[in-house]
Amino acid sequence: MTPTAGPLRLAVEPGAPSGTEALARAFGRLLGMDVTSVNPSARPHLTISLQAPPATGERGTSPDGGPSTAVAYRYWVPVAPFWSRLEGLAWSDLRTTLTSGSTAPAGASVLYLPSDLREELERAVGESIPAPDSGGAVRWLPRSEIAAALAGDEGGLGLLPLEAIDYRVRSLTLDGIDLVRGAGPSEDYPLANRLWLTVDHDAIERAPPSLQTAVEGLVDLLRRHFQAQVAPRPIRLLATGDIIPARCVYAQHLAYQDFRHAFLATADLLRAADITVGSLDASLSDAGQPIGCTPTFSLLAPARSIEGLTFAGFDVLTVASNHAKDCGASPDGPIPGACGDQAFLETLANLETAGIAAVGGGRNLAEARSGRVLTVNGVRFAFLGYDEVASSYYGATEAGPGTAPLAFGLLGEDVARARLEADVVIVLNHWGTEYTPVPTDRQRGLAREAVGAGATLVIGNHPHAVQAVEFLKGGFVSYALGNFVFDQDWSLETQQGVVLEAVFHGTRLVSVRFLPVHIYDQHQPRWAEPPEGESILGRMEEASRGLPPFP
Repeated sequence: MTPTAGPLRLAVEPGAPSGTEALARAFGRLLGMDVTSVNPSARPHLTISLQAPPATGERGTSPDGGPSTAVAYRYWVPVAPFWSRLEGLAWSDLRTTLTSGSTAPAGASVLYLPSDLREELERAVGESIPAPDSGGAVRWLPRSEIAAALAGDEGGLGLLPLEAIDYRVRSLTLDGIDLVRGAGPSEDYPLANRLWLTVDHDAIERAPPSLQTAVEGLVDLLRRHFQAQVAPRPIRLLATGDIIPARCVYAQHLAYQDFRHAFLATADLLRAADITVGSLDASLSDAGQPIGCTPTFSLLAPARSIEGLTFAGFDVLTVASNHAKDCGASPDGPIPGACGDQAFLETLANLETAGIAAVGGGRNLAEARSGRVLTVNGVRFAFLGYDEVASSYYGATEAGPGTAPLAFGLLGEDVARARLEADVVIVLNHWGTEYTPVPTDRQRGLAREAVGAGATLVIGNHPHAVQAVEFLKGGFVSYALGNFVFDQDWSLETQQGVVLEAVFHGTRLVSVRFLPVHIYDQHQPRWAEPPEGESILGRMEEASRGLPPFP
């Protein structure tokens, strides 16, 4: 664009993020304005500084509320070990530790700080921080080593820039503001490195009106740019355990005359996610006759059961399971022929009609192995599903319908292909040994193949009990989430499960947490009370600690 305003005199004080001046020039050109760099003594129209100008509050003012606009270019987030139950810290407590180094907040034994960003952190705090050799609670480490240090120190806490947070740690709120999940006003966040964009209104008033308008636009563009860079909009994914709306769940739905009833207690949170994923371990079809609350392994539910899934906001379901072609009371028996194919194809069609992407199954092997891509905030998420339990008789063939087989070689090939079409690949596996918390060696090997080929998340089901998690280089594995909607009330463990919450900033997985559930009345999951939730997470933690540490 040919400049129509300017030149605007710009002063960028030393210490500002690299590229700030070039960014301002680029935005100026976008607005049709020449930008000229000057010294602060040359009466600049716009000054970008690291210190608040006189009479400006600690965090600045709004663009239209005063002469200076505060713009954060780095946020600092307290973190805890992955399995910590701590939710957040008060800034007053954290500040005391940072400035005195005496005791760590929240009863922690130590506070790990990034030695390679010490100057930036001290600038954000506004004071010097005790040196590494001063003793006390503060420990300095390279930022790349803090996650591993926390993994080996259950009593430790850390502080990392938001852009360095990943799924190996538990991010905490600060004064109730959660930057990782996007909860609370980021402009009120107490620990950040900020720039102040100060307009000299006396100088601007003597400039042409076109320059006055352009400088307001430049300040707004710079503010929006830094906000998008340092605090991207989170993408929140929720994934459930096994969903089986058959048998006693079906009977309960009939009794309540409501096929949404199993999801009433959890639907609000599930449908609030950007992507909601489930594991369907049944067929949803009217091809056979559903069996009520009696012992059977033929898990067919009527097509109306999809009402609950749409009510709960599911976006993706894997249909790859050992019950994918079940026909209920069909005369074809437990391994149905024509009825099974019909039930399976009707399940796929019913899900498609409801707007739910089905993965892990198809009208032939190629279709069963293909992924489905959902785009959220410009990020493409590919989902793949596989079954290792019953693919020998429910699996797809070159020309026949069925599920995708979970096999070495094939899995890596599919993930690599999906990675070419998407930014994030998520694999949903039906695998493992029932009612055990520890994954098999085969599960662990398959997980490594998936992550090695480019998967960011591997989420498993089928054991009907929660299993361990594992941190691999480049990806996270949750081997089983337990039951979500099912009638197995013969043990406490089969009435329990977790919903996995994964948070992405762009393509980067920044957080994984688990929300425990308890299944009531043989069908309805509700969020577990804290003591029970602690027990469920404790089983997962215990099983996980028996696996290798961080790579």
